[in-house]
Amino acid sequence: MGAKLFLNILYNISIILCVILIYWSINHQRYDWTAAGVFIIVITIFLKIRLAKEVRALQKK
Repeated sequence: MGAKLFLNILYNISIILCVILIYWSINHQRYDWTAAGVFIIVITIFLKIRLAKEVRALQKK
């Protein structure tokens, strides 16, 4: 369970860093970086939802 908590923290840090990346890239007109940041956020949120479902299933058992 501790590993899942650590993974959740890493996902949160990843999302925060990607938001900063997107903000920076829009200000500097680097739209390829913006697309990469959005792509990484989408994948991270998908993985975070899967992790939450897995933790809920473990708590029910």
